[in-house]
Amino acid sequence: MNEKAAEFKHTTSSANWKEILKNCVVWVVSGLVLELSGSDLSAAPTSFALVSGLSRKRAVPALFGGALGALLKGFPTALTGLSALIIAVAAKIIPDFGKPKIRAAISAFSAAIACYFSRTAQTSSTSELLMLIISSITAGIFAFCVSSLENDVSERGFNISEPQERAAVIVITALGFFSLGQLDYAYFNVGRFLLGLMILCLTARKGLALSAVSGLSAVFGLCAADPEMGAAGACVAFSAALSCACSRYGKIIRSLCFVFITAAVTLITRIDEGSWRIMIETLSSALIFAVLPVEKIKTDERDFSDSTVSIIMRERLEFAADAIAGVGSGLTAAAEALDKKYGFSIEEISDRAADRVCRSCPNSMVCWGRKYEIFHNEFSRLVMQLRTGFELTEFSLSPECAEECINHSGVAKAVTAEYSRFISAKADERRIRELRRIYIDQLSGMQEILRGIGRSNDFFKPSSRNRAAEIRVEKVLRESGVEFPQAFVEKDKNGKLKIEAYGATEPAVTRDYLGALLGRSLGKELDIPEISGGGGRYRITANEIRQLSAKIGIYQLAQGQNKVCGDCCESFTDASGILYVILSDGMGTGSRARIDSAVACTVLSKLIKGGIPLPAALETVNTTLLVKSSDESYATLDICKINLNSGECAIYKAGAATTYIKSSNRLIRAAISSQPAGTGGKMSLPAQKFRVTAGDIIIMTTDGAVIDEKWLAGELSKPSEPKELSERIAKAARAAENGSRDDISVVAVSVVR
Repeated sequence: MNEKAAEFKHTTSSANWKEILKNCVVWVVSGLVLELSGSDLSAAPTSFALVSGLSRKRAVPALFGGALGALLKGFPTALTGLSALIIAVAAKIIPDFGKPKIRAAISAFSAAIACYFSRTAQTSSTSELLMLIISSITAGIFAFCVSSLENDVSERGFNISEPQERAAVIVITALGFFSLGQLDYAYFNVGRFLLGLMILCLTARKGLALSAVSGLSAVFGLCAADPEMGAAGACVAFSAALSCACSRYGKIIRSLCFVFITAAVTLITRIDEGSWRIMIETLSSALIFAVLPVEKIKTDERDFSDSTVSIIMRERLEFAADAIAGVGSGLTAAAEALDKKYGFSIEEISDRAADRVCRSCPNSMVCWGRKYEIFHNEFSRLVMQLRTGFELTEFSLSPECAEECINHSGVAKAVTAEYSRFISAKADERRIRELRRIYIDQLSGMQEILRGIGRSNDFFKPSSRNRAAEIRVEKVLRESGVEFPQAFVEKDKNGKLKIEAYGATEPAVTRDYLGALLGRSLGKELDIPEISGGGGRYRITANEIRQLSAKIGIYQLAQGQNKVCGDCCESFTDASGILYVILSDGMGTGSRARIDSAVACTVLSKLIKGGIPLPAALETVNTTLLVKSSDESYATLDICKINLNSGECAIYKAGAATTYIKSSNRLIRAAISSQPAGTGGKMSLPAQKFRVTAGDIIIMTTDGAVIDEKWLAGELSKPSEPKELSERIAKAARAAENGSRDDISVVAVSVVR
């Protein structure tokens, strides 16, 4: 599928007329009911407050519902409601500034103005004016909460655990039922009827948490409308919540249980006045709940055991890491015990040689009996002679020992053979020890990888997921050629949207175009997505535009007549919105060095993109270079890590050259002493941390670049693009002393807004 076809399919398939019609009916009914429930001098918010709080596309059906409710009241009462609706709609022409808080504040202001100016002509006393001011403030609060909740739900779905959303639900429900409670007829109160139905449905679909929050706030709203009505509403809410104990037996049994509990609670609390009305409302709520297909109502699919699964997964990863650590420590202990018990030292060579050559000799009782000390020292002397580099012959024995020994050549050969065996065994032991160390280092690296994933701050956050946004992302990916997409969309600690998706095939569109499609579907501006993987499993990550961004320029010069530069550089933004710039210098120059630097750069980049913590990824790179080939493979690593939202920056070095940071008018040096990757041993991770802002420049170089710092400070003060800047610095370094003896790479990172 080409890009235009993908865009056309995405545009045409996005309109779901059935869903649009259902939403329109909901908002029309909401506007109608709120308008019918409010009176001119009541503090309860009416339809104009709802219209002010909703976005433009939802405000239109609510406006029609409110206008219909105003007309049903008859003239001249309808004029007050219609004028308030006109003022609320007129406020919609105010430009959308994009900030949710500004949008909510404008909604609150327009609702307050609509309330005040539509009803001010009806006030004739100070008390009525005071009531009007209170009504205006109440309408503004209602509109502010509606706008805030709508924005949060549209961005990441509804989540009652979020304090801001919970507060908005409480206020909206309380004020809404404050209005509904005033719809009180001879045989029926709409507020109490809807309260019972709401609690029954919420407990069936969302559990007790949301129903408790909504129920308590609704009872408070009914109490504000009428204290006696609030007491009856509390009985209804309590009975509806308590009836959920019978949910396992089906809706009909639960409905009957609800009616029975309500009757019992009404008798116990001695609510005599209007008790027959309460039973009518209860029977109506129970009947509608019994026939309503609550289980088929489409809601966001949320697994309420996600937090438990996260804890289990974290504990399993920790347990696996402990098991791997146990394997490493057990292997080390066993190897030390075996070496101690079965290995032999150089002092044992003489005993082994004597046992080999003298056991069957007829003079052994003389040599190793009466003259034991002399011959023991003689064999030790012969071993030391071999260690100094001299060969042994039949004439190597001392005169005193040669007089008694009858097998001079046999002694020389036996000592030489045992010494050769000892040297060979020690070489094998060193080789095995080195392989064992590499294996244990790999186990240690795997252990750190598992622990790092398990302890990651943003790896297990099921409550922050936005399933509605995930469905939209999966749809865009399918239309862009990704087979079997699975997306995860959440917000980071800074409130920025973060996308992580997986699929069986690579997108058939460019990264820029895919980013535009994803941003359009989510209503956000996104960075260019990162695509990694292969072999039937691809990973796609994208982030909402951060506070900062970076321009990167790279320029490389090969040494001498080489056509290939031995340095390698990669840059990418990970799933958390952190920019990594990695520069590696292989040992030597040309193609041979390029292989080492490319291996170091590629392996480290793949591991970080895969979510592996940096220390564990460096350990893996270290052991990979160590076992890559039989000859030595060293590579430096210079890593610049920038959090594009907070500006926090860290420079990590493994044997790398100096990094220069131009911040304001200062030139900062980051020169950290460390060993390169591939040298063996535990990989250290020295770092220098600081904070960058827009306008700062970071210069990374390999050790072939000789740079005059005063000249560099002058160059960095001149306005130029990173590509041009890196080229000027590289060519100046080549012209300097020793500049032609090594490959030169210069990376310029310019931080911008």
